[in-house]
Amino acid sequence: MSALATKSSDTLNVYLIGNNPIELSSIYEKLRSIKTMTYKMEMDFDLASIFKKITQFNPACILIDDNLEKLRLTKLVKKLSSDDKTKDIPITIIKNSNYHDAHVDEAQEFILKDTITPETLQRSILNSMRFKRMQVYIYRTYRKRKTQINRLLNS
Repeated sequence: MSALATKSSDTLNVYLIGNNPIELSSIYEKLRSIKTMTYKMEMDFDLASIFKKITQFNPACILIDDNLEKLRLTKLVKKLSSDDKTKDIPITIIKNSNYHDAHVDEAQEFILKDTITPETLQRSILNSMRFKRMQVYIYRTYRKRKTQINRLLNS
């Protein structure tokens, strides 16, 4: 299956991280109600063993609730974005408000809890996947071209 599913028969693995079971259950139910695509979901509240679980589950996208302490949220996203096993997985932050400072540079997408519907959630997940694919492509192309230019300059 490609990283970006488009057929109704495709299944996307989505990993939900947070500290509020009620809010994550609400997100889970919204994803389950989507009829155009099937989502397989895992939820996690324990950040200690999260990396092993994520790599075993192989998610197409990670959704993180910003209710986590700001420093823990920032560290988690930075670690997910830099670890070789998880760096290519897009991250969407589920925010309480636009006024709350939960901006994390490595996240691909942000969605407000107040505006979440099944459709906006699906759109957000697919947008984060597209954006991450674009980032990976640009980075790989840049590295390739940089190496080629360096060889030309040094020959």
